[in-house]
Amino acid sequence: MTDSNSTGERRNSESRAISDPAQFPDLPVTVVLDRIPVPILAVDPSGGIVFANEAFDELFGTDRSERADFHLHDIFPDQAPEGVNVADMFLTTVATRADSLWRMTDKTGDVVQVRASKSILRRAEDDLVLVALEDFTDQLWNDPKSALR
Repeated sequence: MTDSNSTGERRNSESRAISDPAQFPDLPVTVVLDRIPVPILAVDPSGGIVFANEAFDELFGTDRSERADFHLHDIFPDQAPEGVNVADMFLTTVATRADSLWRMTDKTGDVVQVRASKSILRRAEDDLVLVALEDFTDQLWNDPKSALR
């Protein structure tokens, strides 16, 4: 059996419907996060993406098998001013502020404009940031006042 098959079988077994609400406390956190229809991203201090849910994969055109060595640099365009580490700036910003706006790129290189939540982890000493992303690319393209038009 190949790795992808075993991963798919494991995902399928974890993705069964919750028929009894009493099951919820026993579900692994990644199963719960995968079921949220909003892109969710967990990033370590080095900018490594340690978790992204299925909604993230849909938005960025990725899949779980491609994210073994995924990093924030993979989703930020190479247009940062010289000397600016956008990944570091992202981590610092989402650790302290809600609703920050970011220009990212999907797997094909197309621009994705997102609003990132403040990290939803409660403790400041947590080494990860866990953020929800809201795609508003279409809104910006359709706004006559937007610089993207």
